[in-house]
Amino acid sequence: MSQVAITKCSTDVLIIGGGIAGVFAAVNAAQQGVKVIIADKGKVGLSGMTVWADTFCVFDGAAGHRAEDWHEAVSVNGDYINNRDYLDMMIADSAARWKDLVEWGAIGTDKFGKALRKQIKAWKIGTIERTMLTDLLVEDGKVTGAIGFSIDQPECIAISAKAVVMCAGAGGYKPHGFPISNMTFDGDGMAYRAGLPIGGKEFSDTHNTNAAHPGFSWGIGDIKWGPGIIKTGPPLLPKPGAIRGLSLEPYYKVHKGKAPIIMNPPMGGPQGPYPGFKYKGVRPGPQVMLGGGSTGMAVHKAEGIVPKDNKCGTELPGLFAAGDALSSMLCGGRYPGIGFSFAGSAVQGFRAGEAAADYASQIPSRDVAESRITLLKEKIFEPLNRTQGFTPAWTTQMLQTAMFPYYILYIKKEDRLMGALTNIMFLSEHCVPQLVANNLHELRSAHETRNMVLNAEMKLRASMFRKESRGMHYREDYPARDDDTFLAWIHVFQGEEGSMQIKKVPVPENWRPASDVPYEERYVHRFPDEMEFIKKSGKT
Repeated sequence: MSQVAITKCSTDVLIIGGGIAGVFAAVNAAQQGVKVIIADKGKVGLSGMTVWADTFCVFDGAAGHRAEDWHEAVSVNGDYINNRDYLDMMIADSAARWKDLVEWGAIGTDKFGKALRKQIKAWKIGTIERTMLTDLLVEDGKVTGAIGFSIDQPECIAISAKAVVMCAGAGGYKPHGFPISNMTFDGDGMAYRAGLPIGGKEFSDTHNTNAAHPGFSWGIGDIKWGPGIIKTGPPLLPKPGAIRGLSLEPYYKVHKGKAPIIMNPPMGGPQGPYPGFKYKGVRPGPQVMLGGGSTGMAVHKAEGIVPKDNKCGTELPGLFAAGDALSSMLCGGRYPGIGFSFAGSAVQGFRAGEAAADYASQIPSRDVAESRITLLKEKIFEPLNRTQGFTPAWTTQMLQTAMFPYYILYIKKEDRLMGALTNIMFLSEHCVPQLVANNLHELRSAHETRNMVLNAEMKLRASMFRKESRGMHYREDYPARDDDTFLAWIHVFQGEEGSMQIKKVPVPENWRPASDVPYEERYVHRFPDEMEFIKKSGKT
């Protein structure tokens, strides 16, 4: 593939990812008067988790919402490692972003994605679609764009930019049941290889599915998608005595030999299994729950590029990030309430677009070295030049075999994590360097597989490092929360010799919980036998 043509283009601001965060970033940057291009592996507004958006959490002072109540609810739910600055950002801006959606005609319709695309067209924002960007372009310690390839024709695409906003979303290991099968941590992979720290990998999202509709996370009974986005209220404090981290409880029951798990009545209450759904027929009866619908994904707004500041900036000058591509820790270690992901992405995207436009307007254009582009092009298309090796499909299957069992990412223990890491490191060191592709579709899969294997290592190492239980990170061998040692964020980064390194960054002192928290409250999940352990230990 050495003869593959290189198509070059330039812009002031490049947005990577055309979901909710990406569209808000692109529109706000364009409103500042700079040239904007938005690039997406699929279609802007119509791929990833964007098309599943149905709830938007708004801070409404007129309705009696108080900032101190929101902070308390999110901090308690998130076990005190949420980032209060980014919560303040959502409190300040969520109502304005909801107003934007209303004005865009995105509310009260099931054509939400098309409403986003209309805004891109209205602001004359350039689009590069069905293109997988694989690497950030960096010159003299500053981002200068990104490079990748078209998945429709043999073409390398290099985009020069004064500023870049990463909005590529989160990812998973291509599980069935949750809408992340085309999201493979591409943004994290690009940032990690550029030397940036990545955070939040130890916290697992626990969306499930069920035996009747195993390919559809919310597919319970005879249902249809609802009328579009609805506005939701404030996060709530857990009820006294309630099991914290309820979504991990079914996995724990399975672990204790109490499967199958029967939901009766099905989740969701009278309105259906999830806000935005409507039943077409008779409400279904008991359902057999299956786990792992979102295996690989972390809590919304937890994993991603670590921010340098409270303005969506990163440690790489000129690179900004938003949404599920930014480890803003908006929610901390546990999701506090429906609508936080959508609202957080919209708010952060808007702020990141503004910051990127301001940055781009103050610096001159920078050319990318031709030799650098040529070298990256050869690496991008390398799997197509191999005639022997490991296919992305087989390697992904081996990855899933190592990471999908509930006792790896949900009910964790040191020896099991280490066993999984041994397998992942074999894939990383032996298989990924020898991935082979026969066509452009498999080339895309090869790069996705590389990113998934990298992130599996991140998740396992971060999970082993955090020797406690907190939020959606549960260690069977360390079931209590350890505020003295781990009231901190865990960051992974690439060391000087290329190996993965880990560090912890304590949360600000004034965000810590009261020092007189009862010992039993530190058992963040409070499963029955853990409570028995508390009683026997005699600790208070």
